[in-house]
Amino acid sequence: MRATIHVTDLRVDCLIGCLARERLHAQTLRVDLSLDLDHNAASLSDRLDDTWDYAAMARDLTFVLQQGRFYLLEAAAQVLLRYLLAPPGPSEGRPQPIAATLRLTKFGVLPGQATPAVELQATARELEYKQEENPWGTVDVIAETRLLGLYRLNVLPQMEIPNHEHHVMREAELILSEGLVGWQQGEQPKALVEGSVFEWAKKQPHGYKNTGVRPGSILCLDSPPFDPTDEVEVPR
Repeated sequence: MRATIHVTDLRVDCLIGCLARERLHAQTLRVDLSLDLDHNAASLSDRLDDTWDYAAMARDLTFVLQQGRFYLLEAAAQVLLRYLLAPPGPSEGRPQPIAATLRLTKFGVLPGQATPAVELQATARELEYKQEENPWGTVDVIAETRLLGLYRLNVLPQMEIPNHEHHVMREAELILSEGLVGWQQGEQPKALVEGSVFEWAKKQPHGYKNTGVRPGSILCLDSPPFDPTDEVEVPR
């Protein structure tokens, strides 16, 4: 069974725009999207795990817009669309969309009641995604622009992302699943709640471990895009 999921009028306050004043104060964006997908499993099971969690979707898109600090609507829309069409993470049961449409609308920048908007459409078959292997799991490269990269870190059970810091990249991370613990230098590891957001300053050591029995995922936004030479391990 093919179905279309719609999310309309999601409002997100974020830095967006090229003018100097737009880099100082957040503006409101409106997000409208639709996802075409095979909905047969969810229709039969009536379980949230078999489809998209609308609240989690809104949370993830909000994270990307707020942490991305985009200049152009076109760049923001491209990154969001690629996230929506990416294959599910290893601990997710939701179906991958067949196609998606995403529209971003900006307010208060044109005379009168005029509003600029950008709309993108794509099918999953049109897009390619890379996956990188690590000793602790895998990294799904979701999107990279000139200024930022969006990645999903999939940590295997009982494996650890070592204590590390960055000297160039600004990094923000969103916890996508339960079972992870995390720490920053000088603190004991603590259990992390799904939906928690961390913004890591430069030279702020931190790390993660998956104490669960299933892979645990973290959505990571790096600006500029990830550079392995800027991942500096630090003794705990």
